[in-house]
Amino acid sequence: MIANIYKYFSSDVLSLIFQREGFCGVKCSLPKDYNDPFELFLGVDLTVSPDLLATYREIVQDLPQYPTTCFSKSPIVTPMWAHYADNHSGFVLEFDAAALRRNFERIAIRDVVYRDQPDQSIVLSLQRAAVVAKPRHAIWLQMEVLGQAYFSKHVAWSYEQECRLVDEHDYCAEVDGNRILLMPIECVSSIIVGRNFPAASVDATMAMAQDNDLEWYRSAIGKSHAMPYLKNRSDEVFLFNGESIEPAEKVCNACSEPIAVTRELCPWCSITEQDEINAASRNPLRILDHFGELEGYYDAIDEIGNT
Repeated sequence: MIANIYKYFSSDVLSLIFQREGFCGVKCSLPKDYNDPFELFLGVDLTVSPDLLATYREIVQDLPQYPTTCFSKSPIVTPMWAHYADNHSGFVLEFDAAALRRNFERIAIRDVVYRDQPDQSIVLSLQRAAVVAKPRHAIWLQMEVLGQAYFSKHVAWSYEQECRLVDEHDYCAEVDGNRILLMPIECVSSIIVGRNFPAASVDATMAMAQDNDLEWYRSAIGKSHAMPYLKNRSDEVFLFNGESIEPAEKVCNACSEPIAVTRELCPWCSITEQDEINAASRNPLRILDHFGELEGYYDAIDEIGNT
């Protein structure tokens, strides 16, 4: 069961999302407007016989278009920060999936399954619908294809760690020509601003978090920690453990980056002055530069590389 889910935004929509007091409004889109043009291509194995494909097209026809919004299961996916949060200048909202389900009992929130080919179970359902030809088999085929269409994507998108919310029962409201799902603020648990979030708007996000009883974090990228980590307004350090945001067990005594519990300093802060002196004395490029031969040496290396 998904506990917390995350949605990435650009900074310019912050005021729009929280413009209705007590609610967080999230835009939903129809599948035909998704950013992946191959979104619904995983419906059926196209190597089946033409007569089965004809049956598939006859029974399934056009898929219904339900308002859908997409989340990630992680707030530290670097490509997501780059693509959907405008190169780390946007923000991420953390949502409580259980609270969403309490407020929208008939809404579907499910993980996306990543595939490089259609699910073969659809072929079996198609064969049964074609051969047995009972109404219930046709309906079961429609339902199975619908689930695959909304909750499966090609493996090329797996980095997103996506889950989706699909509104089949008209919870969305029409706001200025957009389909907006107005979620009670209790469904939101934290706001995470990107490392490049506009400085002039940071205080506004802190005030927004305080007014709505949300946790506030800023995403940080360090010198020795391979993934983004988070800091709260008191500069305490937090990590995403794959399920939730938790305080870091250990941080570097010098730069405060997260580190292994067995260390006192991160790898870079562990370098001593004597280490630097020793490294400089062993650097052959410094020796060449001292005798004025470094530029000529680079030219010689370039010449070798070009032959």
